[in-house]
Amino acid sequence: MQQPLIVLSPWDLLHPSEPADMNQFGRRFLAEGDSWFSIGTLNPAKNSNLLFEMAFSKRWCAVNCAVPGDTLRRMVQMTRDPQFISLLCGPQAWEWDGLLLSAGGNDLISAVGVSPTEPDPARRLLRPQSEWGPLADGAARYLSDPGWGTFCTYLKANFDDLVKLRDAGPSKGKPIFIHTYACPVPREAGAGLGLGPWLLPSLVDYGIPAADRLEVARLLLGRLAALLIEIGNDTQRYPNVHVFDTSCLALDAALADNAGESGDWINEIHLTWRGYEKLAVPWAAAIEAAVGA
Repeated sequence: MQQPLIVLSPWDLLHPSEPADMNQFGRRFLAEGDSWFSIGTLNPAKNSNLLFEMAFSKRWCAVNCAVPGDTLRRMVQMTRDPQFISLLCGPQAWEWDGLLLSAGGNDLISAVGVSPTEPDPARRLLRPQSEWGPLADGAARYLSDPGWGTFCTYLKANFDDLVKLRDAGPSKGKPIFIHTYACPVPREAGAGLGLGPWLLPSLVDYGIPAADRLEVARLLLGRLAALLIEIGNDTQRYPNVHVFDTSCLALDAALADNAGESGDWINEIHLTWRGYEKLAVPWAAAIEAAVGA
């Protein structure tokens, strides 16, 4: 019988009078990430994330540094998080069985959000209308290749930092597990209290026609997935980094005109608990296959 992953906070581990008994867990992971590891909605009854839906054959745990409220958290912030660094390679470090990481998606959204008035195409992922390519290019006509090159350099440099942090402490050489992202439908569906939507406003600002917005999102998320897979395959630069590709897993897409929960999506970029479960269960199986029960 599969057992759900026990998700702890750093406070559970470091509580001065009642620290969690880590010896009760067969495997212990340190987790850090964006809102797919914390929360995606302000409604407590609807909250879930990838970690909450993981299950393993034994009793395993993850100490999660992605605290609730991280609706958008860029990777550069993760690799400078003092709590995460302390638990990984600082004075409070453990020898973890591996790192669980959710990173890249919010970096992409942030990069897409650069203003169309930015004159340097290397600082934008999208092209303003005056730069659009020919119709024959499809959704790629809206994307800035120089900007994508900048984004690739940025993300790889942050993974360089992550590997260095891992190898600077007792978890040197331990596996890093990351995932790719399912493709959202750009739509008017936020998380509440003015949070979101995240993709749609940028696509509107750039004047991208409504009929092409989903294809632009698919192309961007596809490029991000390919970049993460490339990082995982570069075993010399990024040793023992394992990428789980979600593109082969079927999710129910949201309706573009729905402003709330639709399909497997609780809002524009976050999944329902069932949507996360569809990704988390096979990812957990891949992690267990890599580290052993």
